[in-house]
Amino acid sequence: MRSLYVFAIGCLLWSCRGPGRELPDSGVLQEELIEANRNRHQGEKAAIDAFVKEKGWPVTETGSGLRYWIYEPGNGPAARMEQRVLLTYSISLTDGTVCYRNDGTPGAFVIGRDQVESGLHELLLLMHLGDRARAIMPSHLAFGLTGDSAKIPPNATLVYDVHLIGLEE
Repeated sequence: MRSLYVFAIGCLLWSCRGPGRELPDSGVLQEELIEANRNRHQGEKAAIDAFVKEKGWPVTETGSGLRYWIYEPGNGPAARMEQRVLLTYSISLTDGTVCYRNDGTPGAFVIGRDQVESGLHELLLLMHLGDRARAIMPSHLAFGLTGDSAKIPPNATLVYDVHLIGLEE
């Protein structure tokens, strides 16, 4: 959130400049933005650590920051890039608020191609047909700085519960 404030201040300074007013050094402004983003990321990581500890979930963390737990293994083949997947899912905030759920009708998309959250593509590539998994997605792997303008707020860490029910070539 702080990075958003620094950006807004930078825009304000830019718009208020006039004759004789100097702009802030772009290198300094960039460093401040990087530092603000680093602090926000570290705060989100600490909040995810606390959430996982509270739940007691035996998650695995990937290099991107995705945390996942396959709590019910399936016995089918592994999902692959460019493969169409069918799944049921729920998306919740870490406070338990359910944002979206498709328990009745399976969702479908192509891994690596369709416009869904990058964290969901990553999660599915770790799954096999029939697997049920939970994943905690930091905001940069989900809906990012803006949220979805409906049910997911800006910078939201999301909890996905996914059941991979179909793989198609």
